[in-house]
Amino acid sequence: MSSEPSDSIPTTPWRPPEAARVPELRAALAAQMRSPFEVSRTAQVIASGRGSFIPPSRNPEDAARTLCEQEYARLVEAELYAVTAEMTRLAVVAGESIPDFHLEPEDVPAPTGLMVFDEPIGSYVNTDGLSPERFPIVAVSWGQYQHARLPRGGVWFTFYTPVDLEGLERQAAVMAGRRLRERERARIRVLSGPLNWDNEAIVGYGSSQKASYKPGASHDAKLDEFAPWSQAVRAAWLLMAQPQIAEVEELEPSRAARRRALRAGIDVHAVRVLHLRRLEREHGAPQDEAAGREYSCRWMVKGHWRQQWYPSRGVHRPIWINPHIKGPDGKPLRTGETVHLWDR
Repeated sequence: MSSEPSDSIPTTPWRPPEAARVPELRAALAAQMRSPFEVSRTAQVIASGRGSFIPPSRNPEDAARTLCEQEYARLVEAELYAVTAEMTRLAVVAGESIPDFHLEPEDVPAPTGLMVFDEPIGSYVNTDGLSPERFPIVAVSWGQYQHARLPRGGVWFTFYTPVDLEGLERQAAVMAGRRLRERERARIRVLSGPLNWDNEAIVGYGSSQKASYKPGASHDAKLDEFAPWSQAVRAAWLLMAQPQIAEVEELEPSRAARRRALRAGIDVHAVRVLHLRRLEREHGAPQDEAAGREYSCRWMVKGHWRQQWYPSRGVHRPIWINPHIKGPDGKPLRTGETVHLWDR
């Protein structure tokens, strides 16, 4: 970690795609996993000892090909999800207070998936470059995972960060000792995908969220560093399953996007856009105390989790008890220490 104040460290910018363009993002990521550049980049990470998961292989190149092919398989079969900005902020807050529970296959919305967030669900500071830089976590893919240490199997998470093309060009120019030529800049754009694969996590079925693993040689390292990211994802899964909380809008891919996907051998799915159902005041939420007062924002009041018993499954699952929104419609939603959860 850098010794600089965190607010002085530049953050890689994130410009989320429109929900309707998530299929294009998925196609680009899938193509990226099969590119020689991505395999070479992954092999360099493994060879330097920075890979969190190194499958059995003869050399770093073979291990990289295995990892990229496995991620390709997850991406081409993935159900697609886009999470709006306010939904993301509040899913993060929900993840911070989510009760511990054992993950079961029924808790996962699809066997494989790709979820893209309008805002980051977390970040970390990388000090390996020319200067420290904060990398936001903006997307996650998942798929089924089998390992001898997980007798019931589990879920593999792959977290993604945005690609900073301008930063890559600056770094290349510094290394070259001159301004880049246009063909050199074009090559960087061609070789760099829309997102970078950046860290993995595994949660076993029947395991609590505190029993997640970072895959590696020992397979036992606790995911303290990455736990908030996977907890935000798990909170999103739980909340989207509550019809009184979430609205899921389905966007069918365009005809052109459908043709491109079929030509690339990618399953064609609608994009599920995650909103929070509007919390209506007539359903019991109190009116603003001072109707004539002007507020610059909206805020959430007293949302909380509760453990709900599901007799059909014989398990307890956290459910979110509706908060209510105060403040005028159309104003931005404020989050912070006193805010407890989700909205559209």
